[in-house]
Amino acid sequence: MDAGAGVEIDGVLKAYGSMIAVDHVSLSLPQGQFVALVGASGSGKTTLLKTVNRLIEPDAGAVRIGGEAVMAADPATLRRRIGYVFQGVGLFPHLTVGENIAMVPSLLGWPKAEIAARIAELLDLVDLPQALAGRRPGALSGGQQQRVGVARALAARPKLMLMDEPFGALDPVTRDALGQAYRKLHEELGLTTLMVTHDVQEAVLLADRIVVMKAGRVLADDTPRALMRGHPDPDVEALIATPRRQAERVRALMEGAA
Repeated sequence: MDAGAGVEIDGVLKAYGSMIAVDHVSLSLPQGQFVALVGASGSGKTTLLKTVNRLIEPDAGAVRIGGEAVMAADPATLRRRIGYVFQGVGLFPHLTVGENIAMVPSLLGWPKAEIAARIAELLDLVDLPQALAGRRPGALSGGQQQRVGVARALAARPKLMLMDEPFGALDPVTRDALGQAYRKLHEELGLTTLMVTHDVQEAVLLADRIVVMKAGRVLADDTPRALMRGHPDPDVEALIATPRRQAERVRALMEGAA
């Protein structure tokens, strides 16, 4: 399976009893694109994300990576080829930073020397000091822990990254810095990224495309620029109105200061 060849989500349905979490959603993620899923809590965005790496199995429809159905792949093997970053990081507290980063390469049987070189490379890539490799996650700040989470997700050189509210627990300054740092990595490494976020401003600033969901369905799928110009659906317009108003207030303040 070539995880660098893009993702096709085709008519995916997921229900929990009478509650439909994802309602026959179809999306295409070309290789190299950064797509953000936004919407209120319960809109189905995280459920949809997790069908890509089979953390959730859909009731109908198909997900294909590089043209191959994920349902035909062994789940553990599939997940080792896809980077996954989520809020709260989920680092193992009893392992060092280096051991956390090395988790997937170790499972894949990489030689120790190659793993050590990869740990050093990734710490540089996410702008962390090499000295942190021997420390436990509890000794790190929240922003540093999240950077380690990104490094761990990149350890086995995946081309597809899934991100579930990856920066949501961070303060605004750290969140913005880390978001911009990840966007740079996305471009430098030629990644395909699917990110869930409740922060529409974050989606506008980071993503190539924004997919707006409500009640398990896609209401809008367009570029940030196009959505910021307005949308006929009132729910989409209400969601996008917030960053637009914020931008207008900042512009007014800057013009007043001049």
